[in-house]
Parts: sequence; C-alpha cells; structure tokens
Amino acid sequence: MWCVIAATAANAQKWSEMTDEQKMMKLKSFRDDNQNYLKNTLGMTQQQMSDIDNVNICYLSTLDRISRYAKDDTTKEKYADAITQGRWAQLDAIMGADKHEQYAKYLKDKIEKADKANK
Repeated sequence: MWCVIAATAANAQKWSEMTDEQKMMKLKSFRDDNQNYLKNTLGMTQQQMSDIDNVNICYLSTLDRISRYAKDDTTKEKYADAITQGRWAQLDAIMGADKHEQYAKYLKDKIEKADKANK
C-alpha cells in the first residue's frame, strides 16, 4: 500500500511540467472516468453520452470563436455567459436537471481534489 502512495506522490507533478504526451494521458484518464460515471452512476445511454460530447465540443469551439473575434473582454464575457447558459440548458434537457446537478458536483469535487494534489 505504501509503495502505491509513494509512487503516486513521486509521479505527481504540475500541469506546466508535463510533456504533451503526459497531458494527453491525463486528459484521456479524466474523460474515461467521466464517461464511466455518466454510464454507471447516472445511467446515461450511449446516445445521451454522445449528445453530451457534442454539446461540449460545440461549446468549446464557440468559446474559441468568441475569443478570436470579440473585440474586448467585456464583450467576450457577455457572449461566454450567454453560451454557458445555453450549454447548461442543453445538458439539463439531455440528462435531466437532477442528474446534471449531480454530475456538476462530481466534476467540481474531482477538479478541487486534483487542484489540491497539485499544490
């Protein structure tokens, strides 16, 4: 048991210190865990999981365009707030509001735990 803890601590490093390959492996692991949670804990179907992926891809690409084309931070924030609300509504529709809230809490807790581990 102590070997596992020591190995984990030895391998813990800040995001900025990781290679691109290490970052991709962490992201893949994070996504795999999330997909597992959606399927096994929340009971999402493959179609729902695919729709959630599509909503997130669209959201991220829209944020990228906002960042690229909006002229100032105030405008960027206004547009980002609007699409964030739209994304939240879409995820509510796909997952149901209760499961969406449960998933949001799961993600928040997971990110906070990872953040504490990197400090």
